[in-house]
Amino acid sequence: MKALLILLLLVSAHCFAITTVTTTGKQKPDDASHDYFTGLLRLALIETADEYGYAVLQTVPYPGQERMLKLLALGAFYDVVWAGNSDIRQSNLHKVAFPLFRGGLGWRGMIIRQQDKNKFSAYHSVEDLTKLIACQGLHWPDADILEHAGLAVARVGYFDAMLHMVELKRCDYLPLSIFEGQAELDLVHSSFPNLIFYQDLIIQYPLTMHFFVKNNNKQLANRLTLGLQRLYDSGAYDNYMQKHQLTQYAFPLSKFKNSRVIKLENPNNKQTELAKFSLSWPSDK
Repeated sequence: MKALLILLLLVSAHCFAITTVTTTGKQKPDDASHDYFTGLLRLALIETADEYGYAVLQTVPYPGQERMLKLLALGAFYDVVWAGNSDIRQSNLHKVAFPLFRGGLGWRGMIIRQQDKNKFSAYHSVEDLTKLIACQGLHWPDADILEHAGLAVARVGYFDAMLHMVELKRCDYLPLSIFEGQAELDLVHSSFPNLIFYQDLIIQYPLTMHFFVKNNNKQLANRLTLGLQRLYDSGAYDNYMQKHQLTQYAFPLSKFKNSRVIKLENPNNKQTELAKFSLSWPSDK
């Protein structure tokens, strides 16, 4: 009887054990993308509760992207974060293979000044863009991609500073994914009423967004992979993208079928992602 009681207690403790998964807090108070990625994390953890147990998500302050990734690699503060893929990040961390924007991170519209809309309507090529200066994040892989194509880039540490630089004509455009640009701009519209998210011209290059964990944290990587796969297979992932406040503006993708597209190479991303998860650009169908 005593042995049975101990067994029941052990089973009960296992059933009610809760894992805490730590990720980053918001980059800024009006961070439109944070809810999208933490929402996906929660859904993936819920989908895998039967195999891995219950989990709760907690956040710690965002210290800047490069420092955040270094802390994750050291196993300090963070269990999982999200970032654009690059060869060096992939070598320092364990990448969860599922592309979180379904391969669309490199489909870039651009934040520009309202009065420059007609000027941008005349641009069709990389050569046209060489006359301009792009704002990009200090450690964003995109900055390397644009520079590799021969474009001028001003690397900036903070998102709001990039908007200020476009507004003050220190940059001409700020490329952002079609899945995040409009939502990000809407949140700051009252501060930057003269800026628009221009999508008649798209810069397109291979770049994917992923969850990353510490190299030896294979269990969490496997758990997230399984959870995201289940969300995809059930159709819940597509539904999430089409209804979330961050990504809903991009749908239906057919709205971009007449957009002019400038394609660039990505020199820092040699690995091919899982094609079955990726969305197709309208003109590629």
